[in-house]
Amino acid sequence: MRTILLIDDDQIFNFISSEMIAETDPDIRIITYLSSPEALDWLKGLLERKEPLPDILFLDIRMPELTGFELLDKLLENYPVDALKKMRVFMLTSSLDENDNRKASTNPLVEGFLGKPLDIVELVKILS
Repeated sequence: MRTILLIDDDQIFNFISSEMIAETDPDIRIITYLSSPEALDWLKGLLERKEPLPDILFLDIRMPELTGFELLDKLLENYPVDALKKMRVFMLTSSLDENDNRKASTNPLVEGFLGKPLDIVELVKILS
């Protein structure tokens, strides 16, 4: 069973995105976190126990405690890129800041940069 991790401090976004994902593929396991530090701890736990990472991570860029980029940096500081690349990472934003797009494109873990809310056509492409 594939697993998707949503990390976003917006509860409504997580709910709507979870519903879209479940409608697209009801067999996908969806895990959501509103807190980026809690999500980081969970991911670190998986890595320490050598358990599989989620197949896909949808990660909000702007969050109050720890930005999406900071979360990725903390993972890269402590774990090999090869281990982390088993998880496809897509950065999410409602911002039109071109700097975010540039920063995402230079991060070795980031596969894509998506606007919020998720687009169903883009979601289907990612899941297929």
